[in-house]
Amino acid sequence: MGRKPSITRDSAARAALAIVDESGPAALSLARVAAALNVRAPSLYNHFADKAEILGEVARIVVLDSGRVPDPEPGRWREWLVEEATLFRRSLLRHPHAVPLVVEYLPQQLLVRLYRQSSRLLAANGVPEGMHLFLLEAAHRMTLGSAISAATGRAALESLDLDDDGHPRPASEAEDERRFVEMVQAFVRGVDLPP
Repeated sequence: MGRKPSITRDSAARAALAIVDESGPAALSLARVAAALNVRAPSLYNHFADKAEILGEVARIVVLDSGRVPDPEPGRWREWLVEEATLFRRSLLRHPHAVPLVVEYLPQQLLVRLYRQSSRLLAANGVPEGMHLFLLEAAHRMTLGSAISAATGRAALESLDLDDDGHPRPASEAEDERRFVEMVQAFVRGVDLPP
């Protein structure tokens, strides 16, 4: 019988995510990940070619941990797309320091796989194939942009009024999410589908 490995690719990536969550991406090093796993740093090279590959795995975890919305009832793809975007945004904001890593290191193969799954769902709901990538890419970019804004302390504004120090008042987290949902809803309602 073989010996159970002391670390796995997933455990190393989750340790890296915990470091990023706690201290930000600049604090991430192979030595720190190894210390969190009680192994020596060179052992990480059995699982990852370099730090960039670890960051790609961190991005993958954040995306896949967002969960999935059940397939929509017929004709309810717009609501489904809004819910998917909202779940993804929430997952991103559970890891605000990791949001830039998701933008920079998200494995493109994963993105294509997720888009293909969503494309099949849109097709099953009668959305013309030529609109699939447009819808998915637009929702993805709106979600990432909103998450980056919120993660960097630039949530939606409460109003156009300034506080006593001359600063804009940010909206609450709940209000910021509500406005994001309304933005995506307005987008999908406004999409003109060809017959």
